[in-house]
Amino acid sequence: MSSFQTAYFPSMAYVRAFMNSPEPLIEIHEHFVKQSIRTRCEILTANGVLQLNVPVIHHSGQKVKMKDCLIDYSKSWVTDHWRAIESAYANAPHFEHYAHDLKAIFAAQPKTLLALNELIWNWLSAALGLEIKLQYSTDFSSSRTNKKEWLGRMPEVTTPYYQLFAQEQAFVTNLSVLDGLFNEGPLLRKHLLPTHL
Repeated sequence: MSSFQTAYFPSMAYVRAFMNSPEPLIEIHEHFVKQSIRTRCEILTANGVLQLNVPVIHHSGQKVKMKDCLIDYSKSWVTDHWRAIESAYANAPHFEHYAHDLKAIFAAQPKTLLALNELIWNWLSAALGLEIKLQYSTDFSSSRTNKKEWLGRMPEVTTPYYQLFAQEQAFVTNLSVLDGLFNEGPLLRKHLLPTHL
């Protein structure tokens, strides 16, 4: 069984590793760590790579388990993220096909980060024609959360696919899977399925 951190619009490498794991498991009993894939993704804009971060509610001096991590909606991040994504990908070949579903995810405003990331994964799973249901850890095990081992299972997806700003800059690897979906649509599967993990 392979353990994964929960991820906000995960990278291409994450999705490929997850798809190719026989029994992927989301670790939800670890403590929340700031500035990680749990709350952060990267998209490609005309000005280069842009990082999007989901703010969470912090309690000074307290460690919070991932399953209990609450999203901070007092900030305008939902509007900011949508505007950034729309600005970056409005002219991408498959943007209109996925835009409605994406808006619905943001509009749902789930309370926890875990619930948001589950909505995202369920949408990705449907968009890519997968049948992978998320399974969550029932307790914490340090043996499942070795960061070096976890990262070692996520080689970058380096096979070039169409990117909207390819004429202005070289192909950028390992962006959020949003980049692949908006540019390649369902054909993105061919970049994710063949792998040697």
